Amino acid sequence: MKLYSIKTKMILAITALMVSVFLMISFLFISEKKVELADDVFVGVKAFAELTAPDVAELTDLYLLEEGFVYFNREIHRMFEQNLDVRYVSVVDYEGNVLYDSDFDADKKYDGTGRKTIFAKINQIKSENPSIVMSDGTKGGVNIYYLKNGDYVDYEENLINSPESGFKFDHFVQPASDKYSVVYGVTYENMEVRVSRMISRILATAGFGLILGILLALYMATRVTRPVRKLAEGAAAISKGRFPYQVIIDSKDELGSLGASFNQMAQDLEKSLEARVYKERLGREVELARQVQKEIIPAKLPKLGGLDVAAGLVSATEVGGDMYDFIPTKDGFLIYLGDVTGHGIPACIVGAIANSLFYSYSGSGDLKKIVCSVNDVLKEKTMATMFMTLCMLKWDSVANKLTYVNAGHEPVLHYRASSGDVVEGKKDGMAIGMVKGAQCPVNEVDPGMQVGDVLVTYSDGLLEAWKNEKEHYGMERLKASVLAASKLKGGKASADEIQSSILADVAKFTGGFEQKDDQTILVLKRG
Repeated sequence: MKLYSIKTKMILAITALMVSVFLMISFLFISEKKVELADDVFVGVKAFAELTAPDVAELTDLYLLEEGFVYFNREIHRMFEQNLDVRYVSVVDYEGNVLYDSDFDADKKYDGTGRKTIFAKINQIKSENPSIVMSDGTKGGVNIYYLKNGDYVDYEENLINSPESGFKFDHFVQPASDKYSVVYGVTYENMEVRVSRMISRILATAGFGLILGILLALYMATRVTRPVRKLAEGAAAISKGRFPYQVIIDSKDELGSLGASFNQMAQDLEKSLEARVYKERLGREVELARQVQKEIIPAKLPKLGGLDVAAGLVSATEVGGDMYDFIPTKDGFLIYLGDVTGHGIPACIVGAIANSLFYSYSGSGDLKKIVCSVNDVLKEKTMATMFMTLCMLKWDSVANKLTYVNAGHEPVLHYRASSGDVVEGKKDGMAIGMVKGAQCPVNEVDPGMQVGDVLVTYSDGLLEAWKNEKEHYGMERLKASVLAASKLKGGKASADEIQSSILADVAKFTGGFEQKDDQTILVLKRG
């Protein structure tokens, strides 16, 4: 009777443990998988909308409005068979009139009285930014989010809080031309089917595992209680994440072999879990990379002991090639201002890569080594036509010393408080990503900054700020502006005031003329 009691308790204990651990892991896994799949639906629909909306607009002009409905409808259905998460599509003009609705216009072109869209507002239809429509949980209530440069904004393009990860939305509105927008209806049926299949597989695996665990408990209980107790203790330890735990069984029979196998299993499980964690982390990093540099430009500048700093970027396009950042190091900060060739997504991606590399190599503290290392990677991994001019500075807050390297960037302007003049640095080195290895010609420069000195680095957008088609701002005006700004308030002006004065002078010069390049400036004043 006692032996039977031990068996029962062991079976119940091991079964309960396996069920608890499995349910917990399954719940977390399924929850995370739902969030991941919902995010995949959003990314997929967004990319699909960006890709297909121009084609839909073109087909509308060529066929739908020219009595070619049959061909239009066939091409639309062929196009949307490529994305199972899009339930329907409608084409809406800027007056809110629905020109085509795949739910109601399946067989013939709609020829009734005018019909208005009920899924999107006129502001959404006319907006240059794509938007999503989400139910807010109240009767008939919706939330509208506009997307700009990877950020969530309202209609006035003010930044707003993004929805929680794994959100579900009802419609995606994508600008298609200067006349139409395309409304994509979203379905999560395919996602739910995938989740259901996953749950079924998990349950089947759980059933098999539970049966196997019960049989193993019965077998071990009939042999001897002590080794079983040790194995139970080992299982409990592993369930708490103590994978190095080893079960010591001196028996030379099958139990001893089982103990050795148990120990090996613990080691393999640790390696397997580490591999899985690494794979999941890598997947999240890849997904984040697709969001394209949401966090490169710091929202708030750090406090640098002994150095007052200000920075700003006036973008000429929605996505530009200028960027700056402050990277904390053991003794202070690395500060850089870079300008990638061209504009748009390619320049943005190269900038994001470079930013990550700067962080990766910042630990060495050697400016030349950092710049040359990033140069080699960019040369190897980017197009031959893509490169970046760069000014990278190192502030040693312990020694109160500033040095910098210039890689093909515009020369640094140094206001010396002692002499009251502005000195133009050398336009040294070559842009990173152009040559490789030992050909990386950059040198670290010590400008000898003293208290009250001001150092200004900037992008070529300031020099090339145009007043008209023939006259631009130029170096001499910039030097004069730096000199005047540095002497404000008897030389007591802050870095932010100096920056504002310089940008204001540039804006006054241009007089509202079209800005053709990003204008980025970084001001550092020795306190």
